[in-house]
Amino acid sequence: MMITFQYIFMPYNEVLGFIMIIWSRHCEFQADFFAKQLKRATELKSALIKLNKDNLGFPVTDWLYSTFNYSHPPLLERLKAMEKVE
Repeated sequence: MMITFQYIFMPYNEVLGFIMIIWSRHCEFQADFFAKQLKRATELKSALIKLNKDNLGFPVTDWLYSTFNYSHPPLLERLKAMEKVE
């Protein structure tokens, strides 16, 4: 019976997971905007770049893949969003 429930609820789980990823990314952009309002955008940019270097992150990702699989926006997407708001 448990296996049956897993197959029934699998599509709902995927949809709910995607909604949670979108919500998490939205909150990240709001946090970046808040840092910008506090006049800390330059410090945030340098911290994000340093974290990306320390974690050996690859800054270039496909936008569609990152939208469906990454709970945090990639570095370049966050930097572009901060520049756009300026």
